[in-house]
Amino acid sequence: VEGVEENTEIHLSKPLLVKEENEAAEEGFIRVNFDPTLVRLLREVKYLQLLELKVPERASALYAKVDTYRTQTGNLELTVNMYNDVLATLLPVEKPLLADRIQSMLDALAPGLDALKWNADNINPFISKAMKIVTEVDELVKKMKENVKKMHEIMEKWNKPLYERKNKALPAEDVEQTHQALVGPRLEDIRNNGKEIHRLMKDTQDNIKPDKKSPQWLSYQDYINGLIIDGITLGINGSMQYLRDQLSIQY
Repeated sequence: VEGVEENTEIHLSKPLLVKEENEAAEEGFIRVNFDPTLVRLLREVKYLQLLELKVPERASALYAKVDTYRTQTGNLELTVNMYNDVLATLLPVEKPLLADRIQSMLDALAPGLDALKWNADNINPFISKAMKIVTEVDELVKKMKENVKKMHEIMEKWNKPLYERKNKALPAEDVEQTHQALVGPRLEDIRNNGKEIHRLMKDTQDNIKPDKKSPQWLSYQDYINGLIIDGITLGINGSMQYLRDQLSIQY
């Protein structure tokens, strides 16, 4: 303890956060910069107090703020984890839509990367503001991702064959009648599914509030249209595969 506590002010004069290069995001990831040496010091002081041993005055004064440091580092960890996750999970077609939000996160976190040190007095207001802004962006990204996930779940239902073969042979007229009876409800289901996909797309639009004529939003629409085309194609392939299997002659 005595050897470490002499350098306490040096450790506390480091910035709250540091940026690290990462291939997953050109902006780089951010991590909390609470010195591991201070963590060890605080832990040792705790044990010394439990053993009722004498603790150096400087170390004791530092330990008096242990709950504050624990809360601050915990909240910062939550914040930077959300920030890093946003950057890591956004697709190239999604990221341009949130460029202004990403910049707002960077601006909110900037004081923690340079101006604010662990011995500053205005850390908590900074953490509250940064966490609020980053949380809002994180929730928006999750909303976008969840809407696309729901679209995929809807389109997975289209893979069910449009033709069902009975266990016994039927006259051609009966087969046609049965097929038509099946196609009608399925077509209605797909129409309703399309309306739900449109509603999900509208929900994303309402949350992001993009310029509807911007290249970024038009590109995102093309991306969703591509997903829908893939879903329709898989549905057609599923029915054709089923029909081929039924028409295969077994020797």
